[in-house]
Amino acid sequence: MAYVTPGTVAAGDVATAAAWNVITNDVIQIGGLAQGVFTNEAARDAAITSPTEGMIAYLTAATVPAATGSITAVPTGVRTIYNGSVWVCVTEVGARSEVLGANTASTSFVSTLTLDTTPISVTLVTGTTAVVSIHFTGFTQGFTAVMAVAVSGASTIAATEAKGIVHNDLTNASAVQSSHGSTFVFTGLTAGTNTFTAQYKISSGTATFNNARALTVKGIA
Repeated sequence: MAYVTPGTVAAGDVATAAAWNVITNDVIQIGGLAQGVFTNEAARDAAITSPTEGMIAYLTAATVPAATGSITAVPTGVRTIYNGSVWVCVTEVGARSEVLGANTASTSFVSTLTLDTTPISVTLVTGTTAVVSIHFTGFTQGFTAVMAVAVSGASTIAATEAKGIVHNDLTNASAVQSSHGSTFVFTGLTAGTNTFTAQYKISSGTATFNNARALTVKGIA
């Protein structure tokens, strides 16, 4: 029986069996999804040993997600939804670099630029789909620079220009600086703990990626 909106009652109304059954059914429908607040994944899994699709649990000190970068945005508490296979993190997690003048001369994708001390990455539990947003400000002269995302962990997906942002300056006249950003839906992931890492390459010469390189990921149940 699906959820039924209960009717209104007034003082003196008789509590009929039909009305009580509606309320009882609604408690079963909603109560089975709202599972409460837990410290971390272990506490949640110990309390909910047989989760069903659609259950929701909030973790106040989750072990995962995590992030790397000069600036990271990892929420203390995250919302997870059981998708029938894994508990998916549906809270956004971000990482960013504000290193000025970082560059690369690599014509194949690399995860760090000069001056970087660590890649920009986000790790979280996803289902088979995730939403990924990336952004950078950079400049080139006479060639193309690309920022994309690779996935490792439960999934192995190489960075591609098809799911990346491209800075083109093919005039050779002078260096042109601009900002770029886009959001992509990554499908075909293997459900589990996945790490999304920013990647960079250049068609030729040297590309400078200035401040404001950013990556944000959110799982989709």
